[in-house]
Amino acid sequence: MYDSKFGCERGLKWRSERLDTSLLNTDIGKCEHLMSKLETFMIQLEGGDKLKAMKRLEIPPLDKTPKVEVWIMFRIGFACGLIMALLTTIAFRVLNETDLELLKPQLQLYKGSFLLIEFLFLIGLNLYCFSISAINHTLIFGLDPRDHLSYYHIFEMAGGLTVCWCTSVLASLHPPVLSVPQQLHPLLFHSFLLFLLLNPFSIFHTQARRWLMVTMSKVLAAPFQPVGFAECWLADQFNSLSPLFLGLRDLLFFYTYQISWRDMWSDSSLSAVSLDCGWYSMAVTCLIQCFPPWLRFAQCLRCFWDTGHMLHLLNAGKYFTVFLMVTFAGLYNMARERSALLVEGRIYLYIWAMATCTGILVTVSWDLRMDWGLLQGNGLLKDKLVFSQQSYYYAAMLADVLLRVSWAINILLAQMKDSAAAATASALLAPLEVLSFPYCTELSSPTVSFVHSNPTVPAGVKEV
Repeated sequence: MYDSKFGCERGLKWRSERLDTSLLNTDIGKCEHLMSKLETFMIQLEGGDKLKAMKRLEIPPLDKTPKVEVWIMFRIGFACGLIMALLTTIAFRVLNETDLELLKPQLQLYKGSFLLIEFLFLIGLNLYCFSISAINHTLIFGLDPRDHLSYYHIFEMAGGLTVCWCTSVLASLHPPVLSVPQQLHPLLFHSFLLFLLLNPFSIFHTQARRWLMVTMSKVLAAPFQPVGFAECWLADQFNSLSPLFLGLRDLLFFYTYQISWRDMWSDSSLSAVSLDCGWYSMAVTCLIQCFPPWLRFAQCLRCFWDTGHMLHLLNAGKYFTVFLMVTFAGLYNMARERSALLVEGRIYLYIWAMATCTGILVTVSWDLRMDWGLLQGNGLLKDKLVFSQQSYYYAAMLADVLLRVSWAINILLAQMKDSAAAATASALLAPLEVLSFPYCTELSSPTVSFVHSNPTVPAGVKEV
């Protein structure tokens, strides 16, 4: 269009007489510079084909209600019906169990996958809220605007995996029905999950799986390469998935050390299985609890190395407090198990309490100030709000504080392997810990924390 209008002699004359001499034209040469950049993009993208390049550069309009196939809705509804029936059957079987302690090993083996499915459902809920609030998450995450998963696809995957999870749990609760050893059911289900993620075939949303694997590799290599928003977001989600990693630890330990492959068919009961491996388990628990904060800690240090902004060091200090909480919680539990170290155990408990209070105070202050924009212009909130009702934000702030406290307490409870009450409380708090980060992300908008700690983010992404 530009070439057809101003490339001819008449167009050039009109432009030189009218546009270039106009008082409104304060930046002479900017148009030529812009068009030369566009020509460069065209050459690089499609080998000089302007039509193909313009089609690729054109961003589709943001639809609040994306188009969805009828069959996807049918599969979601069908999965919901199956889930209700399967959960009712599982509840009936559990309530009829005389000794619930016999079901504890199965709870531990299936806990990690349950938290993963919960997290997947919350991600779909996040995308739905972004869609109805006109938040262009495809631009924020750098996704292909023409080929990406909508919240319908996420709900479909969560529903399908929930059906598979419930079926596997029921098969494990009734091993004689399929004549398969009870120990094999968790292994088969988790192997199926691994196959869905790593299979090389063009099935099960290949592009989305490839994007996830590439982003995960960038998260793991945080100290060695620049940090983008997608890597920052995914590492933040890992911090809420610490109970999931602990569940995978129990699964790997059971199938590596506890199971007897030779006697599996003769003695296939899980009721007498113990997933506790003593001090080794406690050390691994501490390392797993420190792993997600380490990822964000390394990302913050890398951002400080690239930009030199002190705000990154403050953010890194927030995650460093988690290392102190986990370390002193582990030392306290090790001393508590030894009767000769009661005094040391009490000292470690006091230090853990101080480290926990400091960590909660720092984390909550960062959340309220940087993510929620407390006391930054709009009453007690930030200037630009995604949702119209301010009560949503105040309720979310309160929930954020409570979830942070439960998260800190769960760090200690997850290491108390000798206490049945602590194990039960930790199992109940684990879903809340998974809920914390997606819930806060939904209301504080997905870019706030990253933009605040990264002043070099382009203005276009900030506006989105």
